[in-house]
Amino acid sequence: MIVFCIGAALIASGAAMAEDIFTITDSLNATDPTQLGRLSRNGISQAWIGTELYPGVINPTITYFYTAYEITVPTDGQFLQIDINSLSANTFVSAYAGSYDPTNLAANWLGDQGSSGNFFTDPLNPSITDPSFFQVIAPGSTVWIVVNQTATGTSGLGDPYSILVEAFADTEFNDPVPTPEPASMLLLGTGLVGLIAARRRKLAA
Repeated sequence: MIVFCIGAALIASGAAMAEDIFTITDSLNATDPTQLGRLSRNGISQAWIGTELYPGVINPTITYFYTAYEITVPTDGQFLQIDINSLSANTFVSAYAGSYDPTNLAANWLGDQGSSGNFFTDPLNPSITDPSFFQVIAPGSTVWIVVNQTATGTSGLGDPYSILVEAFADTEFNDPVPTPEPASMLLLGTGLVGLIAARRRKLAA
């Protein structure tokens, strides 16, 4: 399992980009925990405007594998977009606020992928697809991203997926306030020292 948590906004060509707060490439396996039942796939991806209602649980007596990732949310970037790159029909991604209870899938639910797999496939080249995504608004400092199996037995185990979570300041895709780079802090400090020195000279005159 490879996990990268990035705490500062990425800076490119002098302009801030969305803050990537979590990225992972992984797969479910037989050592992951299990739960009874799973979320229903209603075909509706959650969006910041609230397009999706809680879809309910199906097959409450059947065992499914799942894994969950805890993500720290920046205070100025609580509008999250979760991108999923996966060709598997046997995995499904959802998001929860604060904690995840596999015995109560309605508790803290924020939204989910709506359906499994990527959005579109090029009919002339099936290897070219567009990752799916959904959006949630984090009400607190942590969000759990849950990946669960949608089929029984070993179906879906070992199927690779990649997840990227991006943070935005609002629904207009504005960037969170970036963390100043060390060079910027040095310039700011130098400027303040210069202003203080100039003021002292003026007062002494």
